[in-house]
Amino acid sequence: MSKIWLLTVFVGLAMNVVIFIQLSLTLLENNSFPFDSVMIQAVRSDSSQIMDTVMVFITHLGSSTMLGFLLIVGMVCFFLKYKDLLATLCFFTVVAGGGLLNSLLKIYFNRDRPNDNRLIEVDGLSFPSGHSMGSMLLYGFLVYLSLRYDRRKIRKVGVVTSLICLIFLIGISRIYLGVHYPSDVFAGFLAGIVWLGGWVIALELAYIWNNKKRLEY
Repeated sequence: MSKIWLLTVFVGLAMNVVIFIQLSLTLLENNSFPFDSVMIQAVRSDSSQIMDTVMVFITHLGSSTMLGFLLIVGMVCFFLKYKDLLATLCFFTVVAGGGLLNSLLKIYFNRDRPNDNRLIEVDGLSFPSGHSMGSMLLYGFLVYLSLRYDRRKIRKVGVVTSLICLIFLIGISRIYLGVHYPSDVFAGFLAGIVWLGGWVIALELAYIWNNKKRLEY
């Protein structure tokens, strides 16, 4: 990744931090957002039994069990193919560390889940959405790995597009199933982007430093 791209990512992360802080301050002050009810109605306007089944399946793709399983499989497959220990360890840190961060944020904000029209029963606090943040971290890191390592442009475009759509759909599924407010999902995406982007920048800087050390010798 070039230095220009690193700077662009850094500026983007700074903007996400500002938005997340503003969202958090609004939540702490008002404990609600005007756009939540509007978005819930829009997402659930085409509800049906078939859609219910589809959304339940999609939401499971962002569960902690599924993400943990995919993390282990992804780390093993990636390391065996590319022998990149640094990226493999970063992959683990991004997903596992992000899960811990999400738990701490939930405890701090202490927002209850919505109670109206739940299609599934879940426990725990609501803000930010763990499924949204976790999917952004795991599938987002896979997007990064694809962009960096996959040399086949057509396959790269397909993989990246599919993963981004999946991340978005997992967030939508949490709203549709009635277990999160849209603001929870939005905050989960923002926090995930900041955490993921910070580690990606750190990893790229480590690559730059290692390359300089090789040139010196």
